[in-house]
Amino acid sequence: MDFLRQTDVIQWKDGEYSTIKENSVDDEYTYLFIDYLPPRKFSTYPKDLEDFAIGYCLGEGLIKDYTDIDSIKLDGTNVLVTTKLSHDPEEDLEQDGIVQERKGNCEHACVCRLLEYNGVNSDNAGGIRSEMKTIEPNMSDLTIDATQIIKDIKHLTDEAKIWQKTAGVHVAQLKYGDKIIIREDVSRHVAVDKVIGAAARQGYDFAKSYISYSGRMPADMLIKVIRVGIPIIISNAAPASSGIDVATMGNITMVGFVRDNRFTIFTAPERVNLEK
Repeated sequence: MDFLRQTDVIQWKDGEYSTIKENSVDDEYTYLFIDYLPPRKFSTYPKDLEDFAIGYCLGEGLIKDYTDIDSIKLDGTNVLVTTKLSHDPEEDLEQDGIVQERKGNCEHACVCRLLEYNGVNSDNAGGIRSEMKTIEPNMSDLTIDATQIIKDIKHLTDEAKIWQKTAGVHVAQLKYGDKIIIREDVSRHVAVDKVIGAAARQGYDFAKSYISYSGRMPADMLIKVIRVGIPIIISNAAPASSGIDVATMGNITMVGFVRDNRFTIFTAPERVNLEK
């Protein structure tokens, strides 16, 4: 199912107008329930929601590895995630002011400090970035040819089937050797979460993987790739200064403005073979 909707619209072009049918994305709200944390609400293109849940948990630091997840259940567009990680319920819930929930003899609380990573908080779920303190630099020796960057963005566009029909979604692509995963979503964050989640399920080595996607590159997007250990991020769009700062601290290679036959490297240029 493509989750597309056709609407009769009036199109004006060169002084003439006509009634045509236009495709649009039939986006829906998705609620993500992780253990006993408060539910989180997202507007999504409601496909590949299990991949999204895994990638979100990894990117937000709620799990360290795919194996930390016990189960994922889908109820329509509601996603229920149970992890193996929990702190002492009394301690965690007293600090967060959340009412404790009990099932038999089992007490379950929120997993590790929400959105916390070395003093940097992600803001793509409504949180607020805190002052940056320390981020462990990514030491991956992965490299990519300059010409490959151009090819990757072209491949991204060629395979963005929902975008081609609607121009209403973002698309993300994760490449690991000769393996490629592509996902689309109305949210650039969710699109990236989906490819990260799918790669985690398939056991890809993130230190040897990189992401190409459509969308800006602010700090919260860079924090996501830093957490999972991806060393290179490529976009046809611009970075934000906050993203450049985080990429510099995390030794992430950030490539932007990939258009036609050009691009701009903002950080860690040593991973790009400029002569190829």
